[in-house]
Formats: sequence, C-alpha cells, structure tokens
Amino acid sequence: MTNSLKRRYSLLMAFLLLTITLTGCNKQADNEEQSFLGTVDENLAVNNGEVITESKENTADSPYGDTSDEYAGETITQLIEGSDGRIISIDAQVYTDGIDQVSCYKYVPEPFTEEMRNALLKEMHPAETWDVMEAAVYSSEKGAWEFVTPIGESWIYQIIHSEVTKEDILNHENITANISSDIKQVFPVIALDYDGIAIEDELLVEMINTIPVEMETLGLLDISSIDQDGEYVCSFIHICETQNGQAYAKAVFKKILDGMPVTTWHDFSTATAKGSPFPAKIWGSLFSEEELGLDNPILSASEAVAAMQEQIDQVPIQEEPLAITKISLEYLSVISSDGDLLVVPVWRFWVGEDEKERSLRSEEVIAVNALNGELIWEKRESFVE
Repeated sequence: MTNSLKRRYSLLMAFLLLTITLTGCNKQADNEEQSFLGTVDENLAVNNGEVITESKENTADSPYGDTSDEYAGETITQLIEGSDGRIISIDAQVYTDGIDQVSCYKYVPEPFTEEMRNALLKEMHPAETWDVMEAAVYSSEKGAWEFVTPIGESWIYQIIHSEVTKEDILNHENITANISSDIKQVFPVIALDYDGIAIEDELLVEMINTIPVEMETLGLLDISSIDQDGEYVCSFIHICETQNGQAYAKAVFKKILDGMPVTTWHDFSTATAKGSPFPAKIWGSLFSEEELGLDNPILSASEAVAAMQEQIDQVPIQEEPLAITKISLEYLSVISSDGDLLVVPVWRFWVGEDEKERSLRSEEVIAVNALNGELIWEKRESFVE
C-alpha cells in the first residue's frame, strides 16, 4: 500500500473513531436552541374529517415562536378520502428537532471548476508512483476526462448539463465497475444499534463488504474536497442491484441548512461496489443559496394536512391506502411559477409502517409547500437526470 493510500485509510480510521458515537444516516443533530416561524392549530376542521392533534404545551404566544418546542411531540391522526376512492391514512408524529430557523432561499447552481476537478481526483486517487493529473486525458468526443489506474480500473470524469434546472451534474465513476443507473433497491440500511452491533449492517457487510460509517465518512471526504463550505450528512443508504445481478450500496448526502436537510434535484450520491469501501461512483450537483426571507408565517403541520385534503384528487391512485406515519419539516428545491429556482420549507409526509419501509420510499417526495400550501408529489432519484 502506498503512503498516500495509507494516509487515506488513516483519515478514514480517524473519522470512524470520531463518528462511531455520533448520529448515523437518517438522523439529524439536536440543537438546544431552536427557532422558526409558524404555529400549531390545536383543532383544525377540514373537509371529510377532522384533524386530531396531541401536542406539548405551546410555549410561544405569537405566530413567531422562539422555539420549535410547540411542534415537538405533536401527533396528527387523520383519514383523508377522495371522491374516487383515494385514501390516505395519517397517524404520524411531527418531527422538528434541531431546527435553527425557517426561511426561503434562492437556489444558485454552482459550476464545477478545474480546481474542483483536480481536488476530487487527487482525493479519490492518491498514489506515490502515479499521478492521476498526468494520467487523465480529456476526450472531446465523449466530453469527459478519462484515465486508467495502475490496477487496471477505467475511470471517467464528466459534467452533465441538466436541461430541467439548467445546472451542472458531476459524474465521476469507475467504468470497470459497470454500475448501471437502471437498478432496483434490495434493502434499506438502517443503522440501529443492538448491544453495540447494528444488525442491519450484516447484510451490507455480506453483500458489499463495508459498513455504513465507512461509506458515510469516505463520501463526506470526497464531497468536502469540492465543496469545503457545505455541511452535508448521509441521508440514507440502500443496497441496490443491477440488471446483471451485481450488488452495490448507494449513499445519498444532503446539505444541512438551518438544521434541516435540503432535498435537491440532484443530491450528491455515491455508489460502493463489493471489494473496496471507496466509492466507485460519485454523482450530484453543487449549489449555494441566497436568503430571501419570509413575508408570512409558514403553515402549521395541521394546515398542511388540510391542504393535502383539499388537493386529494391530485394524488396518484394507489393500489392500497397510503399510511403516513411520520411528518417532518424540511427544505426542498422547487421551481416557482415564475421559473425561479428556490429552496422552500415543506412539510414532508413519510409513507411506511416503520423506518425500514419509510427508507425504501425515501426518494419519493410527498410534501406540502409550507409557504403556499401546494401539494408536491414527485421522485428525486439518485443517478438520474
């Protein structure tokens, strides 16, 4: 093993020791002081039913509460029915932990510079006897930088131009690994400790020969090499399978803003194949934000449920009634009616009886815009334009 690769392993081990006791994927940091706009309605009547809420004592006397305690522990129970048989059953706790404030932002796509490319390649391909910068050759025909590593892996670095949001998407992958975008999810990785052992990790170790904290740490190292100012967390990990039966693990990373994850159109994602803990693919877009602020308080969780009831006929028809078991306040990138790219607060509705089922549908965004009450129902899948 070369000295540079040893250093990368040493960094990994250092991060493992630091992060092993911290929150893993699907968890957000709790802050002692939290503040955002909005209030909870104790009882809000809606069409075809009534929202039933159970909440802790409201500590805010005005619509602009100083803390998020007014939402903490709230439970909403509601049966939403459409005229054509659509049914959404809600029995969910509202999660707002760790939120500093709530605002509205302009989404600013950032280009990938030559300096970023150099930093990422050097971070992911260290070696003492081989220089990735000298090996990488640009192919104008393919629109990509190409190189072959000393162990025979063929890599490309390319920037894909998104037509939907007019932004750049980074794709750096090991072509030899043959990781296809046409995949199926096999299993969600839920890192829950049981006597010091995460039981769900066993399948990841068996299929990929790695553990969640390794994927998280290495992914964050690679992302930070091109976005040193961004604060990202691993949102979820899924074990996936290609059409030819090859298994790999997909990790999705989201920027944290005001204590909330931001789901964008092209979240940073990594794919790890069996045989090495290092990513065989990194993909995603880079953005910054400009705060626009709020003119009015955001909708409460109960008001968001009422808005969903009013728009029930826009919900895609499901084979079975949808069971919402979790509601969280998050940020989502959207395109306004004027064509502006924004980051707005949304009340996100999670389908599934437990964390495993919710994780399986984590790339399906079911939400209500907390600014205007608009229902949002769409896919934000990784590795897909």
